[in-house]
Amino acid sequence: MRRFYEQVSVSEVDDGFAVLLDQRELKTPAKRPLHLPSAALASLVADEWQAQGEEIRPHSMPHMRLTSTAVDRVTESVDATVAEFGRYVGSDLLCYRAEGPQPLIDLQASRWDPLLAWAQHRYDVSFEVTAGIMHVAQSRETQDRLMQAATGCLFRLTGLAHATATSGSAVIALAMSAGHIDAQTAFAAACLDDLYQQEVWGEDAEQKDRLANISLELAAMTVYFQALSSDKSS
Repeated sequence: MRRFYEQVSVSEVDDGFAVLLDQRELKTPAKRPLHLPSAALASLVADEWQAQGEEIRPHSMPHMRLTSTAVDRVTESVDATVAEFGRYVGSDLLCYRAEGPQPLIDLQASRWDPLLAWAQHRYDVSFEVTAGIMHVAQSRETQDRLMQAATGCLFRLTGLAHATATSGSAVIALAMSAGHIDAQTAFAAACLDDLYQQEVWGEDAEQKDRLANISLELAAMTVYFQALSSDKSS
């Protein structure tokens, strides 16, 4: 699609903030009003539209994609989205440790244990940690409490669902949402095993591209969460 507008701006509306393309309110792909809960988040979306050239490239607008997903899809499947988040809690990446070699075991402990400890303290939960790939069940109480932590704001839930699927960890997603870790720390934790293998065996082109995409997604998510939690009246 070719660019059809000149100016992009943000306007306050009754239920939040809207992005205007030449004074016309931006809508989602499903033609629903895209009203955002903070001026900062609306500005992120506006900046993506302003940065487009002669052709509009949707893949270059991660925040437009996330906010539209919240309005068009998650709003109609809140319970299913929370349930999917709960399934990640039940098989969180951080709870599955290597059986060897020792440097990898030590690295996982140094990067992942502090994140689990943070979640345990913040949400009053506990985690079962195992070595190997055999499934270990987390308590129903832990799953319920972290699922409850994901509910509330539709846009935050959407971000948590995406960050969890990208990182493989509900705990990493919650830590990002809370501002407890930055994008670099999230990436180092989520891709620890791959990064270790790269260091030992060297880079693989396909793996390198995949990790680069994950890094970009987590960076975008960090900015998204920061904007979402900013002063709604700013």
